[in-house]
Amino acid sequence: MLIEGLNHRPLKDLADEAIKLRFNCVRLTYATHMFTRYANRTIEENFDLLDLKQAKAGLAQYNPFVLNKTIAEAYEAVVDVLGASGLMVIADNHISQPRWCCSLDDGNGFFGNNNFDPQEWLQGLSLVAQRFRNKSTVVGMSLRNEIRGFMENANDWNKYITQGVTTIHNINSEVLVIVSGLNYDNDLRCLKEKPLNVGTLDNKLVFEVHLYSFSGDSESKFVNQPLNDICANIMNGFIDHAGFVMQGSNPFPLFVSEYGYDQREVNDAENRFMSCFTAQLVLRDLDWALWAWQGSYYFREGQAEPGESFGVLDSNWTQVKNPNFAKKFQLLQTMLQDPISNTSFSYIIYHPQSGQCIQVSNDNKEIFLTNCSTPTRWSHNNDGTPIKMSSTGLCLKASGEGLEASLSTDCLSQQSVWSAISNSKLHLATFTQGGKSLCLQIDGSSSSKVVTSSCICTNGDPNCLQDTRSQWFELVGTNTL
Repeated sequence: MLIEGLNHRPLKDLADEAIKLRFNCVRLTYATHMFTRYANRTIEENFDLLDLKQAKAGLAQYNPFVLNKTIAEAYEAVVDVLGASGLMVIADNHISQPRWCCSLDDGNGFFGNNNFDPQEWLQGLSLVAQRFRNKSTVVGMSLRNEIRGFMENANDWNKYITQGVTTIHNINSEVLVIVSGLNYDNDLRCLKEKPLNVGTLDNKLVFEVHLYSFSGDSESKFVNQPLNDICANIMNGFIDHAGFVMQGSNPFPLFVSEYGYDQREVNDAENRFMSCFTAQLVLRDLDWALWAWQGSYYFREGQAEPGESFGVLDSNWTQVKNPNFAKKFQLLQTMLQDPISNTSFSYIIYHPQSGQCIQVSNDNKEIFLTNCSTPTRWSHNNDGTPIKMSSTGLCLKASGEGLEASLSTDCLSQQSVWSAISNSKLHLATFTQGGKSLCLQIDGSSSSKVVTSSCICTNGDPNCLQDTRSQWFELVGTNTL
C-alpha cells in the first residue's frame, strides 16, 4: 500500500533516477481498499501489522516523512514528489484488495467477484478523482488493471466501465480516462460489437492493452515454433484484439500499459518476444509503461523483500539491472511521429534486437549500427524499390554473401532494390544476379558491422527454428529525428 523501494533510497533520488533513464511518467498502482477501507491507517501501522521491521527501519532512514501519514496521504505525498521531480503520474486502479495481482481465482478479477464490489469500486474511483482533481501531475486514471476470470462478459464490462468512465470524467474533466479490456487486458474486441456509449470525453478517452511473452499461452512458442511465424501471429493478434481502436473513422489512442521481460536477459523466449514487440511499438510510435521499475517488494505472497526479475533496478535498488538498458530502450523513449511537426517524413533503419539504428560514416564508406540519437535518414517508396540515403541520394546495395553492405550510385540493379520479406516483415532483402536472396544482418552479436547474408527462415519452413533476430531490421517512419 506504499510505492516500493522507499526502504532503500530517498524517493527524490528514485524519481531523479527515473528521469535520468528518460522515463517521463509513473503508472502508480493502488488498491481500491486503500481509499475505501484503510485510508486512515498509517504507513507505520501497516508495516507493523505485517511485522516488516527491517523495511520499516529502511523507511525511517530514507523516507521518514511517510511513516506517520495515512495510506491515502502517503499515496498523495508520493505523487507530489514525483511531480516536483518532473514526472507525470497515471493513477492505476490495480486491484481491490492490497495484495499481489493477478490470478483467475483471487476474487478481484471481475465485477461481482467476492472482492470486487462494483459500487465500492466506483466509490474508490470517485475518492481518487476528487483527491487529485486539482493536481496536474496526475494526467490519467486507469479504471482497472487486468479484468479477468470465469465471470467476465462483455455486457457487464460495458455497463460498469461506462459508469466508471462517467464517474471520473464528471469529477475531473481534464484527466485522461484509461480503459482496459477483457482477458487480462489482452482483448478489446467487445468494443467491435458494442462501443462504449460515452463519446470521446472531449478527447480524454484512452484504451489500454497488456502483452507479454506468456500472454495467451506458453512463452515456449517463441523457441518451439518458427520465430518469424510466431512473431507475425502475435502481432496480427495484437492488432485484431486491441490495435484496431487506432483505426477506422473514429480512432482512439492506445496505451500499452504493461509489457516487459526478465531484465537479466536470461530467458530466450522473453528476449525474442521483446525484439518482436518493440519493433511493433517503434513502428506505430506507441506510448507504453514497462513492468516493472521495482527491484524488490516490501512483501509479496508471504515473503519479505523478494526480488523482481522484470525490474529495471536491481534488488538493492542501487543500479540498473540490464547494462544495455539505455541502448535498448533509447528509440522506444523517443517521440517519432509528431502531428504538429513541419519536418517531412523519412525512414530510419532500426534493429530491434540491439535497439540500435543504422548509421553511415561521414565519408559514406561504412554502414554500421549505433545509438539512435542521430541515425541516418532514408527514403523508400515500397517493396521492390531502392532505399536511398536522404542527404545524398546514394542507394543501399548488397555486395555479396557475407560482405558489408555499401552505398552506391547504382540504384537500378537487383542488389539495390529491397523488400520486407518473411511473415514477420522484419527481413530487409534483396537478390543477387543469380536470384539468391540476401538479407541485412549484423556481423556477430558483438559487432556493429552490417553485412548481407543468406536470409534465415524466411520461406515459411515449419521446421526452421533458428533465431532470426540478427537479420531483423525495420524501416521506421519519423518526422522528428
